[in-house]
Amino acid sequence: MLLIAAASLSTALANGLTTHVTISEYAIEHVPDGELEAIVGDPDLWLQLQNGTQFPDGGYPMGEAYAETAHWEPFQDRYLEWIRATYNEDYSSTEARQHIAFLMGLGSHGMGDQVFDSLYMQRAYVYDADSDWENTSMDTATDVGLAAQTGGQDTLDAWAAWDTMVSLMADAGVEVDADTLQEGQALTQIAITFGRTAGANPDQQAIYEAQFPWAYAHILDDGVHGSPPWEAKAVAMYWQVRWARLFGETAAIEPLIYTFPPTGSYAHPTDAESVESRLTVVLSRGVMGDLLVTDMFEVKDADGNLYDVSPWLFYGTSSHAIHLVPSVDWPADTDFTVTVKAGVPFIDGTYSERDASFTFSTGPWPESEPPIGYGCGCQSGGGGAWLGLLGILALRRR
Repeated sequence: MLLIAAASLSTALANGLTTHVTISEYAIEHVPDGELEAIVGDPDLWLQLQNGTQFPDGGYPMGEAYAETAHWEPFQDRYLEWIRATYNEDYSSTEARQHIAFLMGLGSHGMGDQVFDSLYMQRAYVYDADSDWENTSMDTATDVGLAAQTGGQDTLDAWAAWDTMVSLMADAGVEVDADTLQEGQALTQIAITFGRTAGANPDQQAIYEAQFPWAYAHILDDGVHGSPPWEAKAVAMYWQVRWARLFGETAAIEPLIYTFPPTGSYAHPTDAESVESRLTVVLSRGVMGDLLVTDMFEVKDADGNLYDVSPWLFYGTSSHAIHLVPSVDWPADTDFTVTVKAGVPFIDGTYSERDASFTFSTGPWPESEPPIGYGCGCQSGGGGAWLGLLGILALRRR
């Protein structure tokens, strides 16, 4: 029964739940010192952070619509605005901090799935092409692989503001009751227990490794983008965006929080048909897909020559990850600058207010520089405004 429930929970998903919770754990390490770090890094609030991270997947095995809704920014924004209104931007109380930890867990789950699916899973489709994708679950396999290396996660008591979640779901057009939410959260606990126990069982490890050998082997490889070490960095940047929005600070937020390849990297593959040749940008807010146009993205070499790319908003409206797919091979030994133009439309009705750029090269790595894989692919546009905003927020609330 445990195996069946856990498998059904992950069949239609991206990261497995052990992986999701581990991403939240790793993301804490990348949050700058300050009040946000004091919340997500508070051991007394780990219960809420872990439960928030698990929450979006609970409804899937029951066919409940709240699961999909909870993954996305429109619902999470409703919760964020409820927190702002309820506590009037004073988040010093234990209760307010518990809600923020749960909110950050929701954000970790949604952002983690997008980074994982758009980058890691896209590679697994290529490198595990012979796997039985129809009848087996890469999510479960990688969850077991990660637990085998890390020991998995503890199964914690269920926690959520049940009545608040019911009300906010109703506002989002989803009818669900508190009992159903609690049942869903119990299913996520089963999945966490399964990941930990299967990851400690050599026979189970062998089964899942054989199903998706590449994905299983590389689940903690920071040389593969979209793996949990990279997801954690993107989540930490996204948490900082969400923290700023809890104070209504939006105008100064740079739109770009993560790129593939990381800025300043070399040896980018040139074959336009390869999954590795794509460029990927992850924006700070959900994008309005119908208003997104190709001219918002520009790729130039050092001589000013433009290169055609097709933007692919990976999960459509409300999602953050955009692939820029080249129409022809990238030329060898060439340096490029990628610019996301101001005016990208967000689902909250706002638009990005400044250009944001990163660089990469198809030339070889200089002997004096180590390959990036390695460092942080997280971006800050030009850097100054983003970092300045975070410094102001930290100082204002000390």
